Amino acid sequence: MKRQISFAQYRAIDLAMLTFLMLLAEAGINIARATAYSGQLMKASPVGAIVALVMMRWGPWAAIPAVLGGLVYAAFHATVPQTYIIYGAGNLLVLAVLLYFKVFPKEQVRGSVLNSIAYAVIVQLSMQLGRALVALVLGFSVEVCASFITADALSVLLTVVAVWIVRRVEGLFEDQKSYLLRIQQERQVEGREQF
Repeated sequence: MKRQISFAQYRAIDLAMLTFLMLLAEAGINIARATAYSGQLMKASPVGAIVALVMMRWGPWAAIPAVLGGLVYAAFHATVPQTYIIYGAGNLLVLAVLLYFKVFPKEQVRGSVLNSIAYAVIVQLSMQLGRALVALVLGFSVEVCASFITADALSVLLTVVAVWIVRRVEGLFEDQKSYLLRIQQERQVEGREQF
């Protein structure tokens, strides 16, 4: 007898796996940066790429990897306690990208290379802008706030490349509720054609 999991269980497993992989990669990159590449000003983070993927799949649930990814980064680079607030809360501005789906529905974003690239850039830039705005509210100088945007250029590139790759894999860069319904309908049609 096949045991089926509920939609909520599927979402929880999917979120847990994607978030765990992101946290592992983020920690690994930060350890490498602290040891072998300590003099580098630029940084590359997988957080934007995973947040973009999770937002496409699960919408506002992308807040979970956005906040946790920011907190992991802060754990490696916090020079002041406010760094945790800047990265944790600042990354939440990514939720504003949900409005992008009002203009360009998820299916349209997934189906167009240009919309996918624009979406990836907007996801990454919204997190960077969120960090800068939180830092500004906390009283940091404009120069420090601007550094939250300029130091992440490699992360923008990483997010764009990751989205460009995953959009080509069937069902990966797709709203999961729509995907599961589509697969179920396809199976029903196949079942009817066999008889």
